[in-house]
Amino acid sequence: MLHDLHESVPYLYDNTVGDGPYNAWIDPMLADEWQMMGWNNVSEMTKFGMPGVFTHGTFDTWSPSYLMFIAAMHNGISRLYETFGNGGADTEERTLRPNEYARTWFKQNPPLPKARWSQRNNNNYEETGVMTALAFFAANNKLFLHNFYLKARRSIEKPRTEGPAAYAFPADDPRPGAQADLLRMLQDQGCEISRATAPFTVMMPGKKARAGRAGTTTEPPTDGETPKPEEKPKPVARTFPAGTYVLRMDQPYSRIADTLLDYQYWAANDPQKSIYDDTGWTFGELGNVQVSRVADVKVLDAAMTRVSGAVRSPGGIEGAGDVYLINHNADSALITLRYRFPEASFDAAEEPFEAAGRKFNRGSFLVGKIPNAGLSAALAELGVQAYAVAAAPTVKTHPLRAARIAIMHTWLNTQAEGWWRLEFDRLQIPYSYISTQSISKIADLRSKYDVIIFGPGAGGNPQTIVNGRPMYGNPLPWKVTPETPNLAHTDETDDMRPGLGWAGLERLQEFVRQGGLLITANDTTNFAVTFGLTPGVSISAAQRLKVTGSALRSKMVDAASPIAYGYSDNLAIFASNPPLFSVSNLAGGGGGGGRGAPTDRERPTGRGTADDPDIPQGRPQADIPDEPHAEIWQPTPLTDEQFRNPITVIPPAQRPRVILRYSNATELLVSGLLDNGSELAQHAAVIDSPFGQGHVVLFSNNPFWRAETKGSYFLVFNAILNFDNLSAGRKLADR
Repeated sequence: MLHDLHESVPYLYDNTVGDGPYNAWIDPMLADEWQMMGWNNVSEMTKFGMPGVFTHGTFDTWSPSYLMFIAAMHNGISRLYETFGNGGADTEERTLRPNEYARTWFKQNPPLPKARWSQRNNNNYEETGVMTALAFFAANNKLFLHNFYLKARRSIEKPRTEGPAAYAFPADDPRPGAQADLLRMLQDQGCEISRATAPFTVMMPGKKARAGRAGTTTEPPTDGETPKPEEKPKPVARTFPAGTYVLRMDQPYSRIADTLLDYQYWAANDPQKSIYDDTGWTFGELGNVQVSRVADVKVLDAAMTRVSGAVRSPGGIEGAGDVYLINHNADSALITLRYRFPEASFDAAEEPFEAAGRKFNRGSFLVGKIPNAGLSAALAELGVQAYAVAAAPTVKTHPLRAARIAIMHTWLNTQAEGWWRLEFDRLQIPYSYISTQSISKIADLRSKYDVIIFGPGAGGNPQTIVNGRPMYGNPLPWKVTPETPNLAHTDETDDMRPGLGWAGLERLQEFVRQGGLLITANDTTNFAVTFGLTPGVSISAAQRLKVTGSALRSKMVDAASPIAYGYSDNLAIFASNPPLFSVSNLAGGGGGGGRGAPTDRERPTGRGTADDPDIPQGRPQADIPDEPHAEIWQPTPLTDEQFRNPITVIPPAQRPRVILRYSNATELLVSGLLDNGSELAQHAAVIDSPFGQGHVVLFSNNPFWRAETKGSYFLVFNAILNFDNLSAGRKLADR
């Protein structure tokens, strides 16, 4: 049994019971145990005279992103408490809102409308709740021990009951490093991994056309016709090569694999409207790793052996020569390698090429000026394969410099961008951690940094980022002091209230003008757009769209962009209520593609049918020129009239460049919740916007989130490594 203790509502909310929907992969026995222990807590603590203890509420136990799921998915019992706190250790008189002290069917002994509350009260409630749960557990130890056994046995029986039989990780995945990383994560969860010693064939479900939220994939029947039932796709045979990794589901911890690797679907009409957390997290998709759910139990008969140690991708050097070729496949280890040897020569190929009897993707590394022994050891450690050749192949290249990076944060909120820092640390990417306040104090940012990352979750609108918090009352320091020795070891300030300031904004603009790269994501893209750092890019507010922490499908728009190096089409990206981008060839916006295109507009009132032109009377009929048209992710082509007085026309080399877009509405959802997806479909997802001599890259998605989105990391890493060559491969308009 694992207790997860949080602090939020009065006085103790045993929210393991919470509300639906529950995680779809838990054993039903666990849901029963939640109810037993939750309601026992309420009953016993009420008898102790402790008001405000309840167990039913709005928290859905859907997302496995909580500490308690370590127990829930390993046949144990998870517990989660929310208790009342003052945001500190002081004793204060607290007055609740009416909905907090109201009596309901599940809260018959509600909190008091007003009470004197301290940290001691908080501790007493938590300790009493935990001790009560432990006493109940001890009194029913044989029941819970037997349940633990049954849940483990039922997990082993999954292949022949609810399924699946296994998850297969093909040996020919083009990203072996990412594959190994995902498999190691599953091993960390106690999952057993096997590897096929020979090819094997299993039956897989046939694919059917998917109907999205924006419509169906089949035409409705005409009047008088009887609707034909949709044909069920027939299973198809698939052969997996030798070396394929297999996660068999006939093992005690199969449920944690199932919940992380399967797809999630949250219905738009689900009665739970107060969604607490993410709704989709499919690790294979978001990790850009090939994973196949195999229901055919014959997979368990395939020849395979158990992997005894941590899964590692092969790495080293093949061939002889002083030039080392490394295929770009968007594995994160590639950026670790670049920063491992900052003085070495790394170049990127701007086109695919063939050498050493192999094909190399656009963006592949050409490495030189490095000792063979040192490189070989690093490649083996990182699981990266290089091919030595006597001379560099004939292909256009540009340098990949070890950019100087700063991650910029506000003092409003640092949680979301913390996931970026966590992964930069893990991958050994050096960076400076600076606040928006620091920006205003650095006279020449460009002399110190090549790349500034302004991660998501900045905690305010663009004006708040500049102005900061209201300057009422006393300063709010965040510093290391004798009284607070554990604070502020990453950054500190005498007062958290000031923001970037207008001087800081001007210096950030100058940094980009002088050739720097500013990377923004999700909400911080609005900051860049609002303050004129992205001419031709605009953001509109969604009216009906609902995306709550979901995996969505993207489509490649410009594969020649360095940001897209190593990627193929159909990448799954993570989004949560993302901004809607539009691009234009005109500064100040306007002229973007969209659903208001000429072919979509209703003709004005006049003669003829809806498809006919109007004809003014008493004069010869004039030819009507075609209006320019663009797709939603494209700028509308410029007209001769706009070039007649081209004050706002952006020069071709300075126009926004769309790298990825969101998929069509019927294919957009990968996992999670998507409602009214047509509002987001086909909009630009990743944009490279030139500004002066530098660039601003905008991510509508969040590339770094909870270590779930490793497949999209290299979109950011590509931008960093190519910060001074982001215009490579660009095809410019004639005018």
